[in-house]
Amino acid sequence: MKLLTSQQVIEIVIALCAYLGVAYALNSFAPARFRVPARYGTVAAGVALFFYGLDRYIDEHARAVDMAKVAIAMGAALCVFYETHREGMRRPIAERWKRFAGVALAVAAIIAYFNGFRFGYPKYYHRWDQFHYYMGAKYFPEMGYDGLYKCALIAQDELGLVTYTNEDTGRPVKLDMSKEVRHPDKKIRNLGGDNLLMPASEVLSKPEICKAHFAPERWEAFKADVQFFRTASDKGYWEDMQKDHGYNPPPVWTIMGKFWADLQPASTRYLQFLASFDIFYLLGMFAAIYWAFGWRVFAVAAIFWGCQSSAPFYWTGGAFLRQDWLFYLVLSACLIRKRYFKLAGASMVYAGLLRIFPGLPVIGWLTVAGIHLVRHKRMARSHVQVLIGGVLAAAVLIPVSLKVAGKDSYQQFYEHTLKVHDQTPLTNHMGLRVLIAHEPGTGVESGRMKYTKDTKLVDPFEVWKRMRNERYAKYRWIAYGIIAASLAGFIYVCRRVRSLWVAQCLAQIFVILLSQLTCYYYSFMILSAPLTRLKRQIEVPLFGLAALSQFIWITFTYNDDKYTVLTAVSLAFCYYLLWIFSGKTMPWARHPEPASEGGGKPTAQQA
Repeated sequence: MKLLTSQQVIEIVIALCAYLGVAYALNSFAPARFRVPARYGTVAAGVALFFYGLDRYIDEHARAVDMAKVAIAMGAALCVFYETHREGMRRPIAERWKRFAGVALAVAAIIAYFNGFRFGYPKYYHRWDQFHYYMGAKYFPEMGYDGLYKCALIAQDELGLVTYTNEDTGRPVKLDMSKEVRHPDKKIRNLGGDNLLMPASEVLSKPEICKAHFAPERWEAFKADVQFFRTASDKGYWEDMQKDHGYNPPPVWTIMGKFWADLQPASTRYLQFLASFDIFYLLGMFAAIYWAFGWRVFAVAAIFWGCQSSAPFYWTGGAFLRQDWLFYLVLSACLIRKRYFKLAGASMVYAGLLRIFPGLPVIGWLTVAGIHLVRHKRMARSHVQVLIGGVLAAAVLIPVSLKVAGKDSYQQFYEHTLKVHDQTPLTNHMGLRVLIAHEPGTGVESGRMKYTKDTKLVDPFEVWKRMRNERYAKYRWIAYGIIAASLAGFIYVCRRVRSLWVAQCLAQIFVILLSQLTCYYYSFMILSAPLTRLKRQIEVPLFGLAALSQFIWITFTYNDDKYTVLTAVSLAFCYYLLWIFSGKTMPWARHPEPASEGGGKPTAQQA
């Protein structure tokens, strides 16, 4: 990255002064009825100028976005420091200016998450991800969890020489698909076996392993969809798609996944339509936070979510229903806050059935309910309502999923995703298991990716995976001890917590302790933001966590090192939250709302 020239520095200073001057003039001299729209227009213009400047003056766009995220997070922290300073001087900042700054930084963070609208995926749909989720859901009755790569290989071989029109150039292109898959170096992931890479030739000699499960018309439709995904991707990208780990969501996700995938054959326009769902889910998530917790928590949540590096746009942007679980998880906390207990229970259960791990924060609910039951020898009315909502949701969703995905779908899910896939280390995995299995050091004996990757093997990461599993097996007793101690500490903290949403947000720690997830699922840590409603001192450390995560992302080269460190700082932050909420003077002494959530009468004051 090149340093700025003196001329560029002068241009930036002049532009900043002009912007501030215009903003001041609009706020001071515009007619009163136009001032609010003028302020928000100034916010939009400031954000636009900021990203324009990054694009103009920084030669590497990805690094520019990373720097922007650090700047936004640190800028938010400085705003909080300045606010505290002014309050100490008894000259508090006007609420409208706080909201102005908070909303501006929130909008900037959301735009930064979307890489300044340079998405990285042509035409805004994630071919890699949608190949797995669109195809996996649409043809689940025929392929189950293990057949995607094998069936795509056989279909491509049957397609042979195809002629198609390139959407960008409008020119006809010829492609020999059979020649591609029969290349001696062609490999796919052996999903139904050891989960390592295997030569394609082992599959091509047995086409009946796939075709026997398809009706003729379904097989032809499958071949047409395979042709679309292959011709929409370059050769290297397509080859790597089939070295991933297949279709993995639980049967409940397949309900909506299959519904939408069945409506239309794969095409650019339709996959763009499917990619738009996640945008609405994310917008809905922030709308729910604003509704339940107010503008400040919304701003904190948006700044953290947009600036953290564990779950950036890169992994799941432009994908198909990859943010549904996050929406329902956050919505459940918002519904609890607004006292819609049955809907909250249903939302939490749906989130858990969509991805399993989002159900782990229910440990917070169970802990609060259990303590109340022990103390009062009865369940609180609100706890009963949450239970009813959750049970009703499960009673509807599970039978429907069995109807859509098949009677043995849960057994398949267990065998493929929980028993095999979850036990296969990935370089972008995060969680306590990663911390235990990662050994700092140099040389092959450390087991780090840097020293064990071997391109001479069919699967270059075979040694790395084996050594990581061996180390965890050796030291898993440490993990069990950490989990037990953490649970005891959590119960100790929750002995004063009568608020279900507070306990739920604190219980995010169990997602780290009890599951091994790919990094992009760590967007669940947005649950930290609602806690700032009660404890403002969490705001700056949360912004600091986002900025620190970007420095970790930039500093570490190899994924296993990078995501191990990101896991460590995320877990440390969760322990910090427990420590903050363990003090003798609890925030609900001033904000009595949790008492009403625990079953008492609603109070006049609301947090």
